[in-house]
Amino acid sequence: MDGEVRGTVEQVFSRAVNLFIPEQNTLYTLLSPSCDNAPNSCRIALEHCDKFFRPGEQVIFYKRGITVGHDKFIDFSRCKPWLPDALCFKDSRCWQSIADLINESIKDSASLFYYQGPNAFYQEIARLLQVYRGDLLQSLKIGDDTAITTAGINLIGLGIGLTPTGDDYLTGLSAILFIPDSPGRRYLDVFIDIQESGKEKTTLLSAITLREAISQRYREVIHRFIFQINQNDSQNIQQVINEIKRIGSSSGCDMLYGMADALALTAYFGGKNVNQDCD
Repeated sequence: MDGEVRGTVEQVFSRAVNLFIPEQNTLYTLLSPSCDNAPNSCRIALEHCDKFFRPGEQVIFYKRGITVGHDKFIDFSRCKPWLPDALCFKDSRCWQSIADLINESIKDSASLFYYQGPNAFYQEIARLLQVYRGDLLQSLKIGDDTAITTAGINLIGLGIGLTPTGDDYLTGLSAILFIPDSPGRRYLDVFIDIQESGKEKTTLLSAITLREAISQRYREVIHRFIFQINQNDSQNIQQVINEIKRIGSSSGCDMLYGMADALALTAYFGGKNVNQDCD
């Protein structure tokens, strides 16, 4: 960052600390070494962040590091930048089979999309999630921008927790759908409008996460997954799916559900021969 930028500690978790920067309306995250790399983040030599940071502490960003509160300084001098390879769309012929693999891997997950329990509140959320998901997918297939916008905004904020299920689904969908040169990028501006119109319906963290995914900025494990599907690296895809499933209590599975739908959509957009010649 250029110059001096101020913020506050927004949230503190065991392995992560979110710092809010008001003038940029964004979050910067401090991560424990066991976390993977991500945009707007820095891994620090602490396994348990919640022992050292408190919400509300003042933060000052400098070129050389970050001051947090009155007793902590994070020195950037030994930090190595994470420079992920650029991704671009290559070939969607086998993407439907990968979508099927994802759906098989998450069908028994804790995602509210699959909720089968007795709680009436969760049952209704699950029903609405599937209704709005269906509306969104159908609208994307026929190219109805107005209906896409309505369905997308309906999904934002739908669920529980810091990143509601509907948001995580849209994050996963966007990560795949808007890969550079992908046929799905025709809807990029529509999703930018969806995020901007719906951001007040959800949490700051979730709104920013979706915004970043639409802009093709996401954590390392998702970048690795997209790289592997572009390479048709079927041998390692299941391992990465399992890593994504472990994100949050159900966020990873919700994102994977969106990724599976985006893979299937991209295969659909790609033409009638997309499923041929798959191993």
